[in-house]
Amino acid sequence: MNKKLKAITGSLTAAVLLSAYASVFAVPVKADAGQLLGQTDFEDGTCLPWQICTTAPAYQYCRFNDSGKYEIYISNPDGPNSRSDLQFRYRGLRLAEGHRYTVKAEITASDAGYVYSRIGNYSDTVDYWHDLGDGEWKPHQFSAGETLNLETSFTAENVEDEFVEWSFQYANNNGKYNNNDTGMPAGSTITFDNLSLIDESGSEFDFDNTQESGIIRPQSNVRLNQIGYYEYLAKVASYVTDASEPLTFHIYDSSGEEVYTNKACKVIKDDFESGTPEDREGSYRDECRRMYKDSGKYVQLLDFTEFKTGGADYYIVVDDTVGVSGTRSGNIEGAFDTTVEDSKIMWTNWKTGVSYQMNKSHPFNIANTVYDGLLRDSLNYFYQNRSGCAVKSKYISSGDKASLSHDEYGHNPDTGYVQPNWVKCYTNDFDGEKEYSVTATGGWYDAGNHCKSVINGSSAVWTLQNMYEMSNKLGTDGKWTDGKTVFIPENEDDVPDVLDEARYELDWMFDMIVKPEDPYFGKNAGMVYHKMQDHIPTGLAVHAWKYEGYDIENITRIVKPPTYAATFNMIACAAQASRLWKDFDPEYAARCLENAETSLAAIEKLKSDWNIKEGSSKRQGYTYSSYTEGDDVYFAPIDQAVGAEAYGDEFAVDDYYWALCELYATTGKEEYYTKLMEYSNPNDTTGMDKALSLTANLSTGENYNSLCSFNGGCTAGYGTLSLYLNTEGYVSETDRQTIADNIIKAADSFIKTENKQGMGIPYTNVSFYTIFDCHHLLGYEYGSNSYVVNNAIVMAYAFDASGKTRYIDGASVAMDYIFGRNGNDFSYVSGYGDVALRYPHHKFWAHEVNPDFPLAPSGVLSGGPASYLSDDYSSCLGYKEAGIAGQKCYADNTAAFSVNGAAVQWNASLAWMTFYLQDVAPTLYFHGYDWSTETEPTTSKELPEAILWGDANEDNKVTVADAVATLQYICNQTKYALTDQGLANADVVDPGKGITGEDAIAIQKIDAGLIRASDLPVDSAGLKYFN
Repeated sequence: MNKKLKAITGSLTAAVLLSAYASVFAVPVKADAGQLLGQTDFEDGTCLPWQICTTAPAYQYCRFNDSGKYEIYISNPDGPNSRSDLQFRYRGLRLAEGHRYTVKAEITASDAGYVYSRIGNYSDTVDYWHDLGDGEWKPHQFSAGETLNLETSFTAENVEDEFVEWSFQYANNNGKYNNNDTGMPAGSTITFDNLSLIDESGSEFDFDNTQESGIIRPQSNVRLNQIGYYEYLAKVASYVTDASEPLTFHIYDSSGEEVYTNKACKVIKDDFESGTPEDREGSYRDECRRMYKDSGKYVQLLDFTEFKTGGADYYIVVDDTVGVSGTRSGNIEGAFDTTVEDSKIMWTNWKTGVSYQMNKSHPFNIANTVYDGLLRDSLNYFYQNRSGCAVKSKYISSGDKASLSHDEYGHNPDTGYVQPNWVKCYTNDFDGEKEYSVTATGGWYDAGNHCKSVINGSSAVWTLQNMYEMSNKLGTDGKWTDGKTVFIPENEDDVPDVLDEARYELDWMFDMIVKPEDPYFGKNAGMVYHKMQDHIPTGLAVHAWKYEGYDIENITRIVKPPTYAATFNMIACAAQASRLWKDFDPEYAARCLENAETSLAAIEKLKSDWNIKEGSSKRQGYTYSSYTEGDDVYFAPIDQAVGAEAYGDEFAVDDYYWALCELYATTGKEEYYTKLMEYSNPNDTTGMDKALSLTANLSTGENYNSLCSFNGGCTAGYGTLSLYLNTEGYVSETDRQTIADNIIKAADSFIKTENKQGMGIPYTNVSFYTIFDCHHLLGYEYGSNSYVVNNAIVMAYAFDASGKTRYIDGASVAMDYIFGRNGNDFSYVSGYGDVALRYPHHKFWAHEVNPDFPLAPSGVLSGGPASYLSDDYSSCLGYKEAGIAGQKCYADNTAAFSVNGAAVQWNASLAWMTFYLQDVAPTLYFHGYDWSTETEPTTSKELPEAILWGDANEDNKVTVADAVATLQYICNQTKYALTDQGLANADVVDPGKGITGEDAIAIQKIDAGLIRASDLPVDSAGLKYFN
């Protein structure tokens, strides 16, 4: 099911309301007659479509005061350009030629200063109104504490722009950057309220309140996987309510006929991650943060695993007479309160006027083909983000192929100046070093921008190559040459397409290897540069070959210094590739291994520098200063994220371990094995981040005890998983057993968390360090969805290692969260789900910013909720750090980069999990869902092959005599011994766990006709359903 979402109405920066489903009753709401603004006051605690806009190093932040007014605090008024470096603006307005407009605003300044205002085009070159300064283009000069009550009118003349903006500008540059704008001083506050722009001559461009600007509010309190469920895997939904007693729920088919009913199996109280079930107080930076109730007091878990009839467009209705009450948003009391209307629990969105039946779910499917198309679309992400080449429509798998394809392309050749130092910001006219340049054409744009990172790229390359390696183990690798799973120009060769795609990035990494002639780093030739990017941040809706709004000749490509992390990452991926390519292109395989071993030799010469608990990157201490701090330029700093992600990493030993694992798995050289066995992370407190282990607690890089096993900054897990696959046979059976047991231990940690969570998520709040304002924050980390999917991958490995269905169930349940069973009732994958992602942060998929650019294709994974709201857009949602539940920190808007980013490594993980479920789930048997939060003794024993399930006495039929033989064996294994084949046949419940009384009971049920041959084997949790 690939449900395309239909836009009801469009605008430039306001996200469209997603298509409603059957339980929605549309009541179109218009703003006041003639009103062009969608937000005139701030009583509900949001300001969108108004938003602040900041150009670093200038800095401002906002908040909503208790009076429902919008306050902007100016921390640093000095930007690099002009007064527009600090703005409060509203885009997407439309003016009609000759119409008369009335402008109103209430503005208060805490300190003396100047504020400009204008209505004009986006590029700040054409004004249709600028009357804040007594009819002239000049600012209003505020005295301290003054309130300006503006009311004026103008006639729109010579209107040439389809869309315009109303902006307030107040950066205080004072000639510092070659301009003489004067604005507001540091430490001052500007307060806005009662803003209005009324067309006195007509209403054709009035704001339509059905537009929500990317704000996501649940349309159902029945949270489930909006795509659907596999027939023989766990099927669980969550229902949010104030009702404390388990409620009855019903499943209906597409015709409205009831097909299943049951009661909630579990009620969870105080789930403060998916919502705020009751008012509470928190704190951040010594400031009290009030959290208002915005959800139900309880989350009821609806388990319908036993319902396995395939079908499309099922829906759930819950019998509820309580609903949700006592909620609040900003100063709006009862914002999320529901009403009971007959058997319906109804909620009306106070912004849009649209009503929803909250005890009715979105439609969903049950089928073993439930994720059809998703593997193809998620892998197509990589082709569409290739740098330095055309993107042809015939290789695009979804979306508007005409607008997504392009024959023009930029960054070919891609030549950047190598920078000898870590500099946070450069001036518009590049003021960095230009002595030496590197050409590294190709590769993938890594995170919705024009940066190409070895760190992100390596994680993605490893994941794609590991996916191929796992498919080899499963015997399902034929798909990679069928021309239907991966759409790329290399389809015609005999190489698996997923390896071809990974090679496109890997070849770029090889061009990032430091050469001896580098005047800065040539003495350490063989190391690898960290990343390549533009010298300044550029806006959205920018083609790589045009750079709209910028002088393309003034955009300088730069290459950041080499790092230990980037070097080890390249070594690992190259070594991994070598063993995968040897049967397809031996010369390339040899080149990969040569690059890996050459770079390893180079970086091992510096081992005394990087083999430490925590490094300190030598970097620019303050923006636009010559002051430096730290010791070693080869450690990647975590605070240099202007223009591209930082990808900081000041612990490199885990990357070394990963590289050694890949080299050993490829070559079998004892020297690599000896070195990898020395690995133990000194930052780890669990004792599980060591050789042959798999931690569930990341504690290095940008992570602080995160519930996960690996990511781009903590890479030891990659190496351990590669050793588990053991495709070359170099890993001993003893070591492989140890690895398998440790994989299962990590998976048990994730399942334990999953079964305690209201939304079944194998992830939880973590206390982490905010890199920009240097504070600790409890909440969801940047890219939280990637943690969920990566943990699902670990559970998939645990299933492979143990054969226990609780692990593949756990992996599937994790994906339910991604596709809608979450605090936002939202699918984070574009094109998949009833209410799904539309506007990821991306320079090219920027239709929301400029309609001339395309919408994102299907299969793009959003990074998802993040409690540290570091972008201007997210701050305009009214969300505050520590003031809202982790899962609620989200907006589907192109500008919301901290919560709605896209990245190659995240999409690689999505592709991996999709591949595994598609290949494995249809082969499974029926079982119930295991709700245990306790772990079991680990085992990775291979399952024996049964000839006839239940035939303990091997007489080629299943009767009560087999049940008797099984019971006798349990009582006296010596006197009533069964052959190995008989034991295999009798082990029908939890195969591989051993013969128990449950096996005898199950065999009796086979004889009684209660269990069919097609249902076998079963697990203990599912046995009770056969009555």
